[in-house]
Amino acid sequence: MNIKCCFWLLIGHFCCITVGAADPPPAPADELIFREPFSGLSASEIESKLIVFLITDEDPFLWSKAKLERADKNRLGGGPDVWCGGDFRQSFAKMVEERPDLKDRIIAQRIVAGLPSNLTGGNARSLPPRVMIAICDGNYRLLNLCVGMPDGPGLIQVLEDAEENRALLELNDQDPEKLGLAISQRTRNRVRRIYDQALTQLHENTAWDDSLGQIDSAWIAKFGRLAVELQPVYLLDVKLRFSLSDLNDLIRLIVLEQHTETRRNWCDTIAPYVVGRPLREIINPLVDVIWATPSVVHVETSEHTDVLRWFSSRRENVTLVLAIEPALIDRGQVWPPPNISGNRNARQDWAALETAMSKHPFRTVDAEELAVVLRENDEMPIDLNLPSRTRYIIFEPGKKKMFLIREGDLPGKFIQRLE
Repeated sequence: MNIKCCFWLLIGHFCCITVGAADPPPAPADELIFREPFSGLSASEIESKLIVFLITDEDPFLWSKAKLERADKNRLGGGPDVWCGGDFRQSFAKMVEERPDLKDRIIAQRIVAGLPSNLTGGNARSLPPRVMIAICDGNYRLLNLCVGMPDGPGLIQVLEDAEENRALLELNDQDPEKLGLAISQRTRNRVRRIYDQALTQLHENTAWDDSLGQIDSAWIAKFGRLAVELQPVYLLDVKLRFSLSDLNDLIRLIVLEQHTETRRNWCDTIAPYVVGRPLREIINPLVDVIWATPSVVHVETSEHTDVLRWFSSRRENVTLVLAIEPALIDRGQVWPPPNISGNRNARQDWAALETAMSKHPFRTVDAEELAVVLRENDEMPIDLNLPSRTRYIIFEPGKKKMFLIREGDLPGKFIQRLE
């Protein structure tokens, strides 16, 4: 079967997923029950269970609202479900048929991690939906990851790889570099040749942490650089395998990523740097680099008390400026861009605009913080990415409508207004 035929088969698979999501087949209520994400486990569960996370890019605010509106929110047969819930049930059932021993060793949980509508102009996005699977141990440390929806045998393979990684983690849980090297050596026998050099370079260029639980802004920045280094390899890989003539055809690539084989080698190559890390702390950067868009996962107000207090205490009295962090994979780009106007006083460039903004209360936020701030203060929705990426939002006292400064704007027109 040639590559083009494979592509159209994948298109057909995507269409089946989409139709199935609208009208999922019924399942016995006790067949598969999803628990709340990162919920507490018993001592025996921590020791013996694998946690399977089904992660989608739907609106997390709508998902939270739907769960609250349904009393039986955990059972698939009676509560709300994600777009690919029916397909996951089918894969789970086929897995149990082949490996019945796995049924009682798995705890399933769901996470919705897409952009809410208040960051997409108040409208639902029109892009094809996305999904990934993350496997964790009982301490919610990541063991394995796949992008797309696996079938029954594919889910078995993902779980078996996770158990191999758990064995390596137990041997090297105090030494991130030894763990990463062990996983990397095993990975070399699995990935396509195009990833060999990337595996070597990533390992040589990595400054390893002292602890697997050390997740801070420095680790996130380092992980972003690893993802940037790996991105050209991945794009070349999919171009060669699927005859992509134009790598700007993101819709085709999103559809291809519905199948787990598309990003399998990428997942194996990045695994040495994420296996053993706490999923709760790394899920945002993971989603960010895989879907190339900022993620919104933790939407409870208790997660963002500091920024909410800062914003609400100033909103009615002064002009506020929020600087929006771009997707992690884009943070290596120079910003603000250099002055190219030829004007020596540089008054009308981005640096001059930032100087003008700095005279007002100024804070940098990510998409998750911005979404919660807009929701909790009943602010108007914005489109974060269209017609070009939003870099700054200006809130003026007594005015409901804020004004956005995008990458495609001319900065000079905002300076006088701020001064």
